[in-house]
Amino acid sequence: MNPIRTLLNLALLLSATAVLADHPTLSLEDGSPGPITTISAVTLSEGALSVAQVNQFIFFDGLSDAELLAYADRPDHVHSTDRVISSSLNAAYGMSDDFTLGFSLPFLWRTNLREAVEERVGVKGVQSNPAPTPKHGGISHEGGGHGNTPTRTVVENVGDSDGLGDATMYGQYRFLHDEEADLHVSAITGMKMPTGDTNVRANEGYLLAAHHQPGSGSWDPMLGLALTQGMGRWSFDASALYIFANDGVRDSNLGDVFNYNAAVSYRLLGAHEEGVAHQEGVAHEHPTTLDLILEANGDFREEVVENGLVDTNTGGNLVFLSGGTRLAWGHSWAATLSVGAPVLEDLNGIQSEPVMRLLFGVSKAF
Repeated sequence: MNPIRTLLNLALLLSATAVLADHPTLSLEDGSPGPITTISAVTLSEGALSVAQVNQFIFFDGLSDAELLAYADRPDHVHSTDRVISSSLNAAYGMSDDFTLGFSLPFLWRTNLREAVEERVGVKGVQSNPAPTPKHGGISHEGGGHGNTPTRTVVENVGDSDGLGDATMYGQYRFLHDEEADLHVSAITGMKMPTGDTNVRANEGYLLAAHHQPGSGSWDPMLGLALTQGMGRWSFDASALYIFANDGVRDSNLGDVFNYNAAVSYRLLGAHEEGVAHQEGVAHEHPTTLDLILEANGDFREEVVENGLVDTNTGGNLVFLSGGTRLAWGHSWAATLSVGAPVLEDLNGIQSEPVMRLLFGVSKAF
């Protein structure tokens, strides 16, 4: 297994944990036959350094104005989102042949947030400078409620949320390596750190809800396992990662996350010596190779809690089926592309439903 693929697998998991509703998937990604989002169990060789830039786009079937108005009386807010974008810079280093230390730093965009709000109405109609009352759990406008002032319900273009996300440090230890059988099993542990922006404001000036912020404000440990079975030109991979969410900004808890994945990969083009197991290797001139990859990426999230209240329109279970490819060339360069669609959606309450996920990245090993 060359070092590029190990990084790209971890990077795509840490910048992307599959995506649920309007949250991006955690990404850890690296380059021989193997998965893109699923974590490979093969670690970097000692002294190998790899860097990657990974991007993830999730497109949603946004709720219409009529739907948002119809749900306006629900006790929990209902919002609509068009897309979520994550762009991550990742690095990993082989501390030994069986232990990799890595880092991921994402930048997040959440576009076209919309929701139904109450708007004050003046004696002669709507005030020229209305101050909507956010239902999303964000910080309310000064003055609190509107007293006896008449109101009406309208759909507000809340705006976009973008900024630096939470960084992740992780370690991957391969505790089983059967070279003859080309079997690898590793454990993953890490910590998501509160480096992200938590003070993004709506178009009207109020703070967005905690779960709409790029950062969480919480320290979240994670624990997982990965398995890789190589069989000549084929590779079979499975991984599971659990993230334990702690309390974050403004008395919020974004909920635990369980990420589960399985993948099968095939080397379509490029030499593969029969009987030769996955190689960690070092950066050197490689023949051009092309791999085809099929993955199932699942993500279960708990409901969000803000200000002591459970938001029933968050959390659930989502599975993407994704087809992808990896092209490797030259001195340990690799590029990946994956397109997926949801095959299982069991989301809580009322949420914008994802319709497509696009992942692509480029990496270089040294």
